[in-house]
Amino acid sequence: MCMVPKKFPKEDTVNFFGFEKFENIGEDFVFIDARINFKSLEAEEYKNKKLVYYELEEPNRFFSKDPKFRRDDYGDEHFYKILSACPYTTEWLNKKQGNEKRTYVFVPFNEDYTPPKAEKIYDVIYIGGIHSSHILNTIKTIKKFNHKYISLSETLTYKLWRNTKIARKILSYVPKTKNKYITDQNISYKEKLKLTSQSKITVVHTLLNANARHVANIQNTEDWESNKAFAYIPKKSFLSSFGNYIFQREYPVPQQKGRIFEAVFCRSLLLCQKDPFREIERYFEKDKEFVYFEPGHLEEKIRAILNDWPKYSIMVENAFNRAQREYTTRSFVEKYLKQ
Repeated sequence: MCMVPKKFPKEDTVNFFGFEKFENIGEDFVFIDARINFKSLEAEEYKNKKLVYYELEEPNRFFSKDPKFRRDDYGDEHFYKILSACPYTTEWLNKKQGNEKRTYVFVPFNEDYTPPKAEKIYDVIYIGGIHSSHILNTIKTIKKFNHKYISLSETLTYKLWRNTKIARKILSYVPKTKNKYITDQNISYKEKLKLTSQSKITVVHTLLNANARHVANIQNTEDWESNKAFAYIPKKSFLSSFGNYIFQREYPVPQQKGRIFEAVFCRSLLLCQKDPFREIERYFEKDKEFVYFEPGHLEEKIRAILNDWPKYSIMVENAFNRAQREYTTRSFVEKYLKQ
C-alpha cells in the first residue's frame, strides 16, 4: 500500500489517522484517505494501480454545488474500491451502479494518540462549529456548567444571510470581536484530546442539518430520493423551496462523526442527541456505552448524570474497552485494507 500526500490544515483530524505506519501491509494499491486534487492521480506513479478511496464526505458532499467537493468530475468508476462513512449512500450507489464497489466503514482513531486517564476537571465539553440552530442551543445550555467549547468556526454559520457573497463582503470590513461562546480556539489536536479527557461528558450528535441551500443542491442530484440519508428532505416544489428560505427550515441528515470515537478514547461519556436515524447505535450500545438526550432536555440530562456520576463512569469504561478492540486504525486496516 502507498499513500497519496494530504494537504489539510496541520491540526486537522485527518492528519492523525496514522495509516502511513501500515504502508507495507502487502498488496500493491494506492490508498487515499482525504480530499485531494484527484487529477493528481493521473500521474505516472499511480497508473495501473488499484485506487482505494476513503470517502469521508458522504452524504454531505451532495449538500454542495461545487463540482470539486462533490467529486462530479472524478466518479466512482476511477476507483477499485471505495470505503464510505455513510451506510445509506453506500447502499444507494452500489445498487445504482450495479456493483459492490463500496463498503461502509467506521471512522478510526489512531491508538497512538490515546491520552492517559485524567482527572475530570470539567463537567461537559462540545467540539465543532455552530452549523445549525440545535447546536447553538447546545452551546447555550452547556454554558450553565463548568464547560469547554472548542471550535475553529465563526458563530452562527448556519444562518443563510451570513453566507451570501454580499454579507461576507460586508462582514470582512467589520472588526472581529472575541467569540462569546468559544472557550478554546486554534489549539492542537493533542490539546483537544487532553481537554476531552478532562471532561466528564462530551455532548455529540450524528446529524447534519440541511438548510434551504443544501436542500436545493440535494434535489438537483440525480435519483437523490433513493438515498435513505435524504428521507426527511421534502419533494421539490416552488412552495417548499420558498418556505425553506423564508422560514430557515432545517432537515435532519445522518453523518458519522469522528469526534464520537475521539471522545470514547478520551474516556469521556458520550451524551448523544436522539434523532430518527440513531447512527450511534451502529457503534455503541445505548445505556451501556452511551446515553441519549431528547432535544430540549439537555440541561436536565447533564444534571442527572453529574448527580450520579459513579453509575455513568462505568459506561465510560465500557465504551473505551469496546473502542480499543474495534475502532482503532489497526482494526480498520485489518478489517478493510489487509485483504
